[in-house]
Amino acid sequence: MRTLSDSSFCHLNIPEDTNYFIQSETLFVTKWNWDYEECLTFQKQAQLLVQKQRNLKVYIFCNHPNCFTLGRGNERGQDDLVDFDPAVEARLSLPIHRIHRGGGISFHHTGQWIFYPIMAINESHSLTEHTAWLLGLVKEILKENFRLENVMAANKLLGVWIERKKLASIGIGVSRFVTEHGIALNLLYNDEMFTELKKINPCGMTSQTYTCLDQVKEDISKNIVLEFHNVAIKKLCGEEMNPSPV
Repeated sequence: MRTLSDSSFCHLNIPEDTNYFIQSETLFVTKWNWDYEECLTFQKQAQLLVQKQRNLKVYIFCNHPNCFTLGRGNERGQDDLVDFDPAVEARLSLPIHRIHRGGGISFHHTGQWIFYPIMAINESHSLTEHTAWLLGLVKEILKENFRLENVMAANKLLGVWIERKKLASIGIGVSRFVTEHGIALNLLYNDEMFTELKKINPCGMTSQTYTCLDQVKEDISKNIVLEFHNVAIKKLCGEEMNPSPV
């Protein structure tokens, strides 16, 4: 197995308590309960690397301590952050991170599985295809591996849904044709986070719109984040070994 020191990824600052491996031209990085700002810094490092070597990819898997993120709305190319009522912000007990991605206010918590793929956007992998790929990956695993019926990936609604409930949210940022941010799937209910959600409308939707896998399917293990992660890693490694024809 290739080591970081003798690879194209040698200049990345991998934090402690991180699992990583390299397959082909892709670095897989996993760190649970990763501080949001620290993870964002690593995303930016990875993005700069891929901007210089566009054949490389960095796949980041994690979850974060409970927090909110505030994006730029739905206007691509606009750097201004969406308005957020300071009075509402004052009522929230969790931190808000202002970031460069589409969408309004969203949320992260320890019961999520998060995937941030840092990779180049080009003619063979457009931003629309990138979004569909992420949504399709999560939908496929939920349906085929966890036998979840009536699950739907919706590009226009930017998420993975079961009936009228949203399980996963997606928000992508792009700089110099390289992606950042990604998809967050709610697996385990987090009481603190869902209590806070009642104070706002994440991505313009009521808090009741959002749910978790353990709320819609019985007998979900407390280790579901790791179980889902292991399946996702196998699928993604398979894609790297056997890429779809362009």
